[in-house]
Amino acid sequence: MNQPAVPVLEPGATGTRGLVEIKNVHKAFGHVEVLRGVTLTVHPGEVVVILGPSGSGKSTLLRTINHLEKVDAGHIAVDGDLVGYRARGGKLHELREREILAQRTHIGMVFQSFNLFPHLTAVENIIEAPIYAQHRSKGQARARALELLERVGLSDKTDVYPRQLSGGQQQRVAIARALALEPKVVLFDEPTSALDPELVGEVLDVIRNLADSGTTLIVVTHEMGFARDVADRVVFMDQGQIVEEGTPLQIFGAPRHERTKAFLSKVIEPAFNL
Repeated sequence: MNQPAVPVLEPGATGTRGLVEIKNVHKAFGHVEVLRGVTLTVHPGEVVVILGPSGSGKSTLLRTINHLEKVDAGHIAVDGDLVGYRARGGKLHELREREILAQRTHIGMVFQSFNLFPHLTAVENIIEAPIYAQHRSKGQARARALELLERVGLSDKTDVYPRQLSGGQQQRVAIARALALEPKVVLFDEPTSALDPELVGEVLDVIRNLADSGTTLIVVTHEMGFARDVADRVVFMDQGQIVEEGTPLQIFGAPRHERTKAFLSKVIEPAFNL
């Protein structure tokens, strides 16, 4: 594994909220190179939707943003702070685990499989991280959790356990849990792929409302209608690289790259209209 090169960050990056800078990121698992020089800047408050076939590197890219996967080369910064590393003496040094965990409180992530604690109620799932990671009082954390449950339409499910919730309700609790830390950026990794079709809409509605609030969102999804309606920018990935990016109107209406055209022709029905 190559040591990531020491980056030169742009002056003034620090002090923004939700600026994500991905520079020439490479990641391999064994001999399989999953990310091959990905460069992408997501601006504060922007909603970026990442599309692409299975195995194109979309989920791996998300996981490098909060250092769940270490990069082999290149770097990632959020608001000018390197993710997972500190530059010292002309070299990059990986942060200690507790420092990485502290960074992750600024980068919320919602997984496709919910990942709720089954032995905790909805409100208990939400207050866990603020209490232990941010040292908030139980009263403060609970008050915020109740606000968030109301925001995602689950104010009547406060003391309900995950097994008593539908898949869509569980995912909405997971979104509230991610927001409880008041992150600068929220990452969504196929947030509806584990849901029955009739439950997809309720989760997408919550994400739509979140997008309207000005939070920086990076969403990996196969929901083309959502990407068309909500994204500020659509990024198409294939074989570990960004093939094309642009507005939803451009990507869905007039894609430039043949690979993008081929992908969209398979996943969008003929009746799909802008």
